[in-house]
Order: sequence, then C-alpha cells, then structure tokens
Amino acid sequence: MRFTSERRLDDGVLEREFILDGIPGILWTPVSASAPGPLVLLGHPPLGLRAMYPRLVARARDSVAEGFAAATIGLPGSGDRPRWPAADQARSDLRRAMAAGRPVGDEIVGALVLPLVDRAVPEWQAALDALLSLPGIGGPVGYSGGLISIGIRLAVVEPRVSAAVLFAGSLVPPAISSCALSVAVEAAFRSHRRCRRRMYRRTG
Repeated sequence: MRFTSERRLDDGVLEREFILDGIPGILWTPVSASAPGPLVLLGHPPLGLRAMYPRLVARARDSVAEGFAAATIGLPGSGDRPRWPAADQARSDLRRAMAAGRPVGDEIVGALVLPLVDRAVPEWQAALDALLSLPGIGGPVGYSGGLISIGIRLAVVEPRVSAAVLFAGSLVPPAISSCALSVAVEAAFRSHRRCRRRMYRRTG
C-alpha cells in the first residue's frame, strides 16, 4: 500500500488516498486516537471513486465520529481503472432489456454481477490485509453499503468481516442469494438517514 495524498478535514478526520497493486482507495481515520479502532469498509456502486466521493466522504465522517476508521477501494472496470469490456457489454445488455420492457432475467443479472463479485472480493481482502497492518486500525471489521452481492460474498468468505450493512437497490443473482443462507440476521431493520438497513453476522 502506497499513500499518495493526505489532508485533514475540518471535523478531525484524516483522509489519505492510496494505491494498492494498482487499485485506488481512500482511508479515513481520526486525526488523534488513543487506541486502535474498528474498521468499516465502505462499499459503493461501480461508478468510480471520483463520482461517489461526496457520498463516501459523508459516510466516512459519520463512521469516524462513531470511533471507526473507514476505507474504500475502486471497483474493477470503473472510474479511473482500466475498462472491462465484459462488464460494459453486460451493462449494455441490461439497458437494452429495460428499454425494451423485457424482464431482466437471471442470465443477464448473473453476467453483470458475478464476474464483478469474483474480481472485487479478493481485492477487498487484499485491501483488508494492508489496512489491518496499519497502526491505529484494529478490529472488528464491518462492510457497509455498495453492491449487495459483494457484501454477501465478502461476509461469507472473509472471517475477519463480522458484520455487514447491506443497502437495498442492487440486483442479486440466485447464486449469491444461496450464499446468503450462511449468514443470519444480527439485528432488525434500523433507520440510517433515509436508508433502511439490515445487519448480518456470520453464523459460525
């Protein structure tokens, strides 16, 4: 992990951009902390970090105010990362089906979501390795927002992720829905600004 910039925000938050194996990311931590704190991984749609920054930094500020460090990485094929022709084609197929009023079937959803999950989850795990090696960041670790499918897969395969906050609104293929059977509801729906969310925890 190589930090490329650093700035202090006006509410006691230190924001650092980084590059990890060519993947861009951002880390937000308290300017001063007495002990290592827990970490929240901030998921987001595949629109690029620049496009999502206003929402991400708002969520990061909230997390840091509650005593967490927060971090995010750019998703494959989005933003400043190299284009991914297969993902572009899948998005085009989805748009055509919706424009024509046709049902969006499992084949289209799977082609759009599953390759992204397969690439993104190992990248999140690599980021987690690097982040947890930094002073001031400990555990536990949570995942919040972004594509539901990435959050579910990460909660299933990554034992260091003890909770996930999954926002509604993204397509979930059946293969990912099946994976969700290995996590259990940790808490009832809770309000978070205008979003409704549900906490999931590994069943063990």
